[in-house]
Amino acid sequence: MSSTIAPPRARGRRAITGLAAGLLTLSLGLAACGGDGDDGDGGSGGKTRAIVDATGATVQVPVAPKRVVVLNETDLDSALALGVQPVGVTNGRFAKDVPGYLKSKLTGKYTVVGDLSTPVLEKVTQAQPDLILAGFIPDKKVIEQLKKITPATVLTTKMTEDWKATFTRTADVLGKQEQARTVLAAYDKRLADVKGKLGSNKGAKVSIVRWNATGPSYMLKDHFSSVVIKDLGLGRPAGQLTPAGVSPSDALSLENLKVLDGDWMFLGTLNPDADAALAEAKKIPAFKNLGVTKAGHVVNVDGAIWTSRGGPAAAESVIADVEKALGSAK
Repeated sequence: MSSTIAPPRARGRRAITGLAAGLLTLSLGLAACGGDGDDGDGGSGGKTRAIVDATGATVQVPVAPKRVVVLNETDLDSALALGVQPVGVTNGRFAKDVPGYLKSKLTGKYTVVGDLSTPVLEKVTQAQPDLILAGFIPDKKVIEQLKKITPATVLTTKMTEDWKATFTRTADVLGKQEQARTVLAAYDKRLADVKGKLGSNKGAKVSIVRWNATGPSYMLKDHFSSVVIKDLGLGRPAGQLTPAGVSPSDALSLENLKVLDGDWMFLGTLNPDADAALAEAKKIPAFKNLGVTKAGHVVNVDGAIWTSRGGPAAAESVIADVEKALGSAK
């Protein structure tokens, strides 16, 4: 038992009897024991358990966290799907607010603690977290500073894995494994339902494009939305399968836009004015001459969902967009 926890100094307060002082000491001692790696059921505060983070490190986290801060959209999506309302969140990718598709799900009181994966440490401290879901932050100094705020700072994201693996790890950190199984079962059911509506579009080759100011890029083979598309039984154009990876491709020159062709294209941008980006794309001759453009199969979508990383809510948005565009009941 730790010897660092002691009852408050009496300083002349003789009203505390020897029996009362003894009970106070015993109570404090029990609290100290309960807070040191105890694998209890979470019924009382202070209990912790060991988990393994995305780097393979072992971290002690609260059995029943009460004040969770999340530092990226994937963990925010996952936490909300598991019924956890964070007290601290970050702005969305290249945005000055939380991700739009998740904002209505934030029903509790929360504080914005900075931008995606770049928290303002003072604001994180003010949120008084007992658990920080840090996603993927390559700067070790930032992680060290976060761990000074709470040792229960967890790197939840491995950039080479798909969203379901990250979601499952986040659920384990939050102690919501059963809820995660329910969410993933609902995802599988939704996939099966939409697959049955694809009709002649079953197995179609789908291009996933982010329109940038420097030129368009496509989402690589193992990117978030690419995984959802694959789960729906849809394919990708051959030119978008290599190299494999989870990031967008390099920006394409106008001469190479043919790699974007396919049966369907889902085009998004991180620019707030997505409609303007699509209109700009359609003015470019090389884009206008693509078979997918001529067929009228270019679908404007939310780039913050399709061309970033996400969790269950983002996956549902991708499925809904596909169902609307390709479903036989459209």
